[in-house]
Amino acid sequence: MTISRTFRSAIGPRPMRVLALCVIPLALWSCSLLRMRPTTDYSYPAVRSLAPIQDRLQAADAASPSVLVTDLGQVGTRGFEAPFWRVVYRPFQPGVKRVLVIAGVNGNAAAGVECALGLVRELATPPDPVALYDADILPLANPWGWVHGVGASPKRVDIEWDFANFESPESRIIRRFLREKRYDLVLDLSEDPEATGFYIWQYGLDSSAASERIVGALRAQGYPIEADIRRLMFKPRDGIIAAPMWGLTLMGLVDQLTLSGYIRQNTSSVVYSVVTPTVLPLADRLAMQRIAVATLLSEYLIAPGTPPPARPGS
Repeated sequence: MTISRTFRSAIGPRPMRVLALCVIPLALWSCSLLRMRPTTDYSYPAVRSLAPIQDRLQAADAASPSVLVTDLGQVGTRGFEAPFWRVVYRPFQPGVKRVLVIAGVNGNAAAGVECALGLVRELATPPDPVALYDADILPLANPWGWVHGVGASPKRVDIEWDFANFESPESRIIRRFLREKRYDLVLDLSEDPEATGFYIWQYGLDSSAASERIVGALRAQGYPIEADIRRLMFKPRDGIIAAPMWGLTLMGLVDQLTLSGYIRQNTSSVVYSVVTPTVLPLADRLAMQRIAVATLLSEYLIAPGTPPPARPGS
């Protein structure tokens, strides 16, 4: 098969090929802008410690026989090493669905990490009802970035966008972990320093009903919803970005594939990226993340506990 025929078959029928050929230059340019965002520097001082996270994970492990804290390996650089934690939740019930939650890929995305740690606590703390699903939780996918308060890896790799080239140890650990696994639902808890409101990505889904319920609930409580974050492609419409599968194929062809896009292509047919704006206070961002996670767990699985309370003053 020729290169030309391979390319045509990858991007689909003739109308889609014409559209893809028009969009590819824009995609390359917009992705290059993403790569040009400020990245890490070895002069960045430590702003956080991993000890509180380790303490919270160990407390959850000790509190419940259904929770096991382990690690997928060690990551770091000269003078710094940290475990890549994995939390396993198994309620010991047959036939349940499986969820994967990933947080902290961008090291300065504090709300996602806090939301994931809160979910671990809920799963481990009696007398909350037993959650009728199996869960794997990667609560901190970029430990070095978390400690130093920056988004990328110590070698200046944007891990979120490293799932075509796998230049970072973190993306390679995640790829290895995902081999031969399947999940009924995957949630990527992220944040955006350029956004002013909440938005959510969904990938190759026929319906946006769950995303619409999340946006409606947040708007009703007075939280801002993102309308434009200066993207050339895949702008949010009323807080929702419905990425088509052909778009993921296109991004793979230009070596620009996100964590969520990679997972949608290889691991799960139901993938969401929950994104909150870092310009808002952490308490508001965490509340938005929790509402989104609770809604999606209720939609596709059975959620533990109760939804978070309404925003004060709303």
